[in-house]
Amino acid sequence: MMDFKALAIETITNPAQAARSVLAQRFEADVVWTGFGLTVVLSVFLYALQAQLLGLPSNALFPNLSPALFGGFLVVLQLGYAICSVTIGRWMGGQAAFVPFFALLVWLRFVNIAVQAIAIVLVFIVPPVAAILNLVAAIYGIYVLAHFTNEGLGLNALGKSFGVIFMAGLGAMTAVLILMGLFAPTILETSNV
Repeated sequence: MMDFKALAIETITNPAQAARSVLAQRFEADVVWTGFGLTVVLSVFLYALQAQLLGLPSNALFPNLSPALFGGFLVVLQLGYAICSVTIGRWMGGQAAFVPFFALLVWLRFVNIAVQAIAIVLVFIVPPVAAILNLVAAIYGIYVLAHFTNEGLGLNALGKSFGVIFMAGLGAMTAVLILMGLFAPTILETSNV
């Protein structure tokens, strides 16, 4: 049985070891996909909750979307990012299977959701601290993702990991923009994307 609290702390304090810990679990595909589905549901819930409580969408990238449409775009973004990461990682000499790497991304998404929930609570208690938490989490999150990418794709170089993050992010955003153009073109006209 995994100690999720200890793993969450390790993810923040020693991301490379945390990634190895997740990989060592060798989760079956159905467990990873179930976890992914749960992260989407929780993300949509937080998106709707923040919109309800604060009158703001919880994601500036997807402004004014219904929770269901936000969930759809989130699925495309996350799957697109995972597929692009594995493809680019292999091109850079890594040897990654999709499911183990996807398990790492699903775990990071759970950690991100926990941070988002804390930030929403802090908005009502100490708003400036919530803003600082979001900024620090975004910057430090890239560092953590680089370590998880390095371990998950077997790149053996953080520089390559940052390259994968950048290129996979562009690939995933391209997929989302194409989808938005097909299903929600008015958003592209009114947003800064």
